[in-house]
Amino acid sequence: MKNSYLKKLLILIALFLPVTLSVHAQTDDLLNVLIKKNVITQQEADSLRADAAIKEQAKKDRDKKNQHGITIGSRALQISGLIQTEYEGFAQKTVNNTFLLHRARLDVKGDIDDAWSYEVYTEFSGVNPKLLDAYTTYKIADYLKFTAGQFKVPFSLESLFADSQLEFIDRSQVVNALAGRSSDVIGNQNGRDIGFQVSGSFAKINNLYLFDYALGVFNGAGYDVTADNNNHKDLAGRLGIHPLANLSFGVDYYNGRGNYILAPATKAADHKRDREGVDARYVIGGLSVQAEFDKGTDETTKRQGWYGQVAYFVIPQKLQLAAKYDTYDPSQAVVNDISNYYIGGVNYFFNNWAKFTVNYVDRREPANTPQVKNDILEAQLQLTF
Repeated sequence: MKNSYLKKLLILIALFLPVTLSVHAQTDDLLNVLIKKNVITQQEADSLRADAAIKEQAKKDRDKKNQHGITIGSRALQISGLIQTEYEGFAQKTVNNTFLLHRARLDVKGDIDDAWSYEVYTEFSGVNPKLLDAYTTYKIADYLKFTAGQFKVPFSLESLFADSQLEFIDRSQVVNALAGRSSDVIGNQNGRDIGFQVSGSFAKINNLYLFDYALGVFNGAGYDVTADNNNHKDLAGRLGIHPLANLSFGVDYYNGRGNYILAPATKAADHKRDREGVDARYVIGGLSVQAEFDKGTDETTKRQGWYGQVAYFVIPQKLQLAAKYDTYDPSQAVVNDISNYYIGGVNYFFNNWAKFTVNYVDRREPANTPQVKNDILEAQLQLTF
């Protein structure tokens, strides 16, 4: 009887000692003594060690959790980032060659559960940090999701591509001009705005959705602002079609009014800002082909442009060669104002998170402007984490 009570007491001590003291060496020593004295068997000791390890790991997991019960590294809290350091060398003698921090971003996102998710994406390059994305998504099913906050406007395939996944350092002229980027009349909004969106995918065949869609209502004032700059709300929509696993087509539409300066020496006012676009992308093996056409109307000025590009991995997953033709007409009412870019590029992938890119851009000036040699050589080192 005494041996039975002693055995149970010693087992309890061995079981709780790792949790209270977290000292593995003491536990192992005690268990070894109990085995030698034939109080417990080797199998019982191994079972106790396994139980102690489970409890110890559970304690570590609890220590990692914050006050909301979200564990860093779990699907509810994923932290990642992007750093792109660039060098620009200009053929034009009056422009200085320079190194610059192209992008430095931190991304915090996660799925709280199967229905609720969020993302907060911040840009740290430049003088002041800027909030790029801050939104919440509620998913009822694959065919119906609701998103509210600040995020990318569903317009233009190239604009919607993640910056780290672009095959060239810079986006095309027409995308920068019509998708709320660097040369848009409303200024560079990084393709983003504040609003509400309904999206989803439907018509699933052989584990592939044939269609996906996005329809949103936005301020039209851009990102990182506190309020709308007019009383009009803009409408944006995109329909994607995927007849094959690696083949996609897209149709975009945007209807809105922007607050911008229409002509020099005038004040900013509300003006028409409409856009339409179509695009296609095909990937097979190491080859990718992509093209996009967009057109827009800013009050009475009609603009349009398109690009076509091809990229191929000459060394699978390591060395990629790319070529692109990029043309843009800033005003269809003006003759000979089209600018054409011919771009050649090389991407070298060190691994899944580090990439080195070199682009040479042969920039042909519009015929109605003074002709200058303004080609540019760009090199960029990218690291994602």
